[in-house]
Amino acid sequence: MRVAVIQLAYTDSEPMGARIERVASLVESQKGADLVVLPELWSAGGFDYPAWNEKAQSVEGPVARALSEAAANVGAFVHAGSIIEKPGEKGPEGRGLWNTSLMFDRDGDLVGTYRKIHRFGFGNGEPKLLEAGEEVIVLDLALGDRAGGARAGGAMAAEVAVDDGDGAVCDPANPEACVEASQSEWAMGAELAGVNLDGDMSTSSEVDDAPAASVADDARGGAAAPDGHVKVGLSTCYDLRFPELYRKQVDAGAQVFVIPAAWPAARIAAWRTLLQARAIENQVFVIACNTAGTHAGTEMGGNSAIVSPTGEVLAEAGRGERTITLDIDLDDVAATREAFPVLNDRRL
Repeated sequence: MRVAVIQLAYTDSEPMGARIERVASLVESQKGADLVVLPELWSAGGFDYPAWNEKAQSVEGPVARALSEAAANVGAFVHAGSIIEKPGEKGPEGRGLWNTSLMFDRDGDLVGTYRKIHRFGFGNGEPKLLEAGEEVIVLDLALGDRAGGARAGGAMAAEVAVDDGDGAVCDPANPEACVEASQSEWAMGAELAGVNLDGDMSTSSEVDDAPAASVADDARGGAAAPDGHVKVGLSTCYDLRFPELYRKQVDAGAQVFVIPAAWPAARIAAWRTLLQARAIENQVFVIACNTAGTHAGTEMGGNSAIVSPTGEVLAEAGRGERTITLDIDLDDVAATREAFPVLNDRRL
């Protein structure tokens, strides 16, 4: 499965309409990707709390329309990051706003949403302004007959395109030309074994809707995905600090965690550690897309990453606007769990 992670940078001076148009164009440029991932709240501003109500929209609003069209044009499954959702009715706490992720299929159809469960702010920010999500979401994506065993092993960095903020794109074959690129972005190409996989993702389900037929029971790793499918657990930013959420996703059969974020630079060491921890303890791929740039007076941390089921960082962005493109072999999840069956020893 070829994954493209778009680490978007933005500032307060960029109008939301222009940003939506720019992001849709970035998504459409990811030709050959099976899954494209965007950061949390890139349209509203992750820390721009005063603007949230004004920039709130429904799951059929401007962001959804633009990313639906982009998904259809690029022919990829698109995780559109998240929006401030305003569906028109109040929630249990009377606020009527949610931090909601959107997933579109290759035809541009909205096939899954996730409302962020854990709100960041310690009584202010998200807890003061937003409702809390309540549902654990795992999507069942149909890859088709090109999945799994078609590859010879491991993951390969297909490309790491680095935009240094002034329109220049650095060539991975010539790392000296881009002084801002982190070492890990360039080193991984030589270290990882090369394999290719093209996927065709098409369906989704919530935790309770996993297919009952042709699903093997994978011990404490949850129900295995049917042949040609992958199960993807959705979460957002601050959720990363709550491991019990990811255990529930694994119990529902998740093989991949997709985590969009607006994680600040001040706590980026925790971000990197927690991504590896969630991958190691659940033996899954972690695909994490953070924000770059500075908005609302807060510097974002970047360092988006793709982490293997053993905790190896397969690809990592630096601090600026970057796109990481990586082929991952989904068979590595089952192979890791078979070689080191730690999930079978769970007692709680």
